[in-house]
Amino acid sequence: MRRSPVPDKATRGWLKSVGFRGGNDSYILRVLRYIEFIDSSGLPTDHWKQYKDPTKAKAVLAQAIRNGYKELFDTYSDANRKDREAIYSFFSGKTGKAKKTVNYMVNTFVNLCRLTDFEAETPEIKKPEEPKPPEQILPKEIKAKKRIISEMHINIQLHLPPTDDSAVYDALFKSLRKHLLSEEE
Repeated sequence: MRRSPVPDKATRGWLKSVGFRGGNDSYILRVLRYIEFIDSSGLPTDHWKQYKDPTKAKAVLAQAIRNGYKELFDTYSDANRKDREAIYSFFSGKTGKAKKTVNYMVNTFVNLCRLTDFEAETPEIKKPEEPKPPEQILPKEIKAKKRIISEMHINIQLHLPPTDDSAVYDALFKSLRKHLLSEEE
């Protein structure tokens, strides 16, 4: 990331253009969002821009990790020095995810920490701001009623026939992941 130019927008297409082939590589975008190197729309933040400066890079990444993993650092102020078992216990207890998924979380955190210097003076980094929709000029009565929050929840139930062939289930879950959990470019 320090050698490549900061993209206009971080997408799967951008990942491919810098050498990633797809598949699990798209999770890189989630990590970048988590440590606030990109905003929710994929636009690079000041964290990423400051990370490009080799004299600040390790400290900037350390601060981004502290921000992104705030709850972990609230639990262990020296989380970057904790052993894998402690980090695993934290993620496992907080997320309830499967062992393999928690191991990925631990590996991501540990590998990010290897690229940092938590002892370096941290440069001031502005918190990324989410773009706000333009305010419409409305009478006060209408503005007060405008505070409707919309949510959508989708529950999917599958009723599967019993089978001894695990390939049937594997294919089904692979298809679900492809069509339901994939991120748009």
